[in-house]
Amino acid sequence: MPEKGSLLARNATLRQLQVFESIARNQSFTKAAKELHLTQPTVSMQVKKLADVLQAPLFEQIGRKVYLTNAGLALYEAANAILAKLSIAEQKINHLKGFSGGNVKLSVISTAQYFVPKVIHEFTQAYPDVTVLMRVGNKENLLDRIAKNKDDFYLLGQPPEGLNVVSEPLAINPLAFVANAKHPLVGKELTIEDLKDEPFLMRETGSGIRAQVEKVFGEFDFQPSVKMVLGGNEAIRLGLLQNLGITVASVPTLMNEISRGEIAILKVKGFPVNRHWYLAYPTGKILSIAAEKLIELLKVEGKQLSEQAFAKL
Repeated sequence: MPEKGSLLARNATLRQLQVFESIARNQSFTKAAKELHLTQPTVSMQVKKLADVLQAPLFEQIGRKVYLTNAGLALYEAANAILAKLSIAEQKINHLKGFSGGNVKLSVISTAQYFVPKVIHEFTQAYPDVTVLMRVGNKENLLDRIAKNKDDFYLLGQPPEGLNVVSEPLAINPLAFVANAKHPLVGKELTIEDLKDEPFLMRETGSGIRAQVEKVFGEFDFQPSVKMVLGGNEAIRLGLLQNLGITVASVPTLMNEISRGEIAILKVKGFPVNRHWYLAYPTGKILSIAAEKLIELLKVEGKQLSEQAFAKL
């Protein structure tokens, strides 16, 4: 039990502890302000009040980074424990709330945005009192959000490495060479070497699909002739429709265009390469009943998506 006369218990606020923890973790007042959507003067003021309560400096600045003092280290350990316990309590309360309000937060890689909204629509029709908040980002964005425990769960193109998470395959995600349906290579039996001089449309650095494509190309010892680097699947799709080049893409993300005969899968030896979408959440995360139900629906859709993708190959 804390002492009744504790300076911290009487004078410190949870917001001050949250600000302090963010600065310590990011080693930066600027990054903490951005993370918490506060101004830098506000962040500095909150920490000064905390330091005044304890009558001890909490940080020392060396160059552009800030470091914890011995007093800061002691407080950081306590702040982490307090904020972690509050997070667990909130998760338990959300679980108890079930479908009577509350929200489900998820972040997905850009390729998953082509099938997840359909599931969210079905879910919100069945459970209108639950709000679903979905963010779309590239691999780097999602890994950062996982590390900061920002969401209930995540959909990625490969299991996160170096993070304490539970992950499992959700759906098969075949990667294939694709081109405009009018491309002269459509319908021909090809090897990857036949494509070395073809203009190639590449995703931006930091995207999960680019990392996967580069890994596959490394296995084939293949170097594409990159014509354009495009940010996002939509830009790649438009590039294919304009016949600007070929690319390796997730087949499920182009299902409509393939069905309409606008984009075609090239017959390249060794392709498609089967990858997966993965469902992940931090180890120890207490999912609400609503989050668990949404995951169940995503698994059903994932199975159907896998079957549809194979039918196109």
